[in-house]
Amino acid sequence: MFILRAIRWLLIRLVVLLIVLVAAGRVYQVVSERADLAEFPAPGTLVDVDGHLMHIHCKGSGSPTVIIEQGLQGVSYAWDDITEEIAPVTRVCGYDRVGLGYSEPIGHPTRATEVAELLQKLLTGSGIDDDIVLVGWSAGGVYIREYYRLYPQKVKAMLFVDSSHEQQQLRLTQSAEGGQDNTLVIAKYLAPIGVVRLSGLVRGQIERSPVSDNLKPRLIALYHQSHVIETMLNESNSFTLDTREPEPPASLGDLPLIVLTPGIQSGETASDQIDERQRARDEMQQELVALSTASRQIIATDSGHGIQNDQPDLLIASVNELVERVRDQPRVD
Repeated sequence: MFILRAIRWLLIRLVVLLIVLVAAGRVYQVVSERADLAEFPAPGTLVDVDGHLMHIHCKGSGSPTVIIEQGLQGVSYAWDDITEEIAPVTRVCGYDRVGLGYSEPIGHPTRATEVAELLQKLLTGSGIDDDIVLVGWSAGGVYIREYYRLYPQKVKAMLFVDSSHEQQQLRLTQSAEGGQDNTLVIAKYLAPIGVVRLSGLVRGQIERSPVSDNLKPRLIALYHQSHVIETMLNESNSFTLDTREPEPPASLGDLPLIVLTPGIQSGETASDQIDERQRARDEMQQELVALSTASRQIIATDSGHGIQNDQPDLLIASVNELVERVRDQPRVD
């Protein structure tokens, strides 16, 4: 009987200790988030979109406006060095999808159609109603094609930066993007109580990333927010569905289009699997080039997937070329 009471008392103390630790962790996380956002406030504008604030940051002036759509789980600030170089030529805007960067979470997964609809509402709320050039990196390529499908009259040119393909989940033996990550599933419950922040994992990954050093402190602060990991999971799961389409991407007609394709293959262990996957990637890139009769493909010979980091000048030159092509087009009223 004495041993049973002792065990019960021990369990009660452990539960109380756990509650105290969770509460303390939550307070630590909330205070740290507020300090992060005070140190690194949103550089752009927060716009109410269906009751949620979305962040858009525009630089420069002139038309057409360049809109940059990030890859899976990406934030607009990661391309700040790129937008600085485009701004002298025309207005360029990066934005954060819901739940990422400075945009508030929406509470549910967002498929490509909703991503496009939210972007249009954000542009309308920001007073951006001129011609636009869409730039889509990785998953962003899928999102901007969906935007074009819904709002073709607004888009005057597109740039695919190692764009994903709507059928890649079906055509690659193992997709490079999307799918459930069990580590993230666990981390989404630990992030709100400060465990992910304390672990240093986010800081370590960003410190080792190829982005410039001046961007890293703000990126660390943004990815330490409580809701971000859940958003990342939602995006990953939605994107898996968006890239498992039975039909190929739709034609873009004669829309001016540049397709940037990396020249450096991603590494896998088995050479036969590399060859098979690379053939499928090459085929899908060629299909993206063929979407427009006014397209051309540029191989970024010194780049892997992150062309914006490996060969930023090539990306910037491609954007500027499309801007000039749009300006040279005769106006149709």
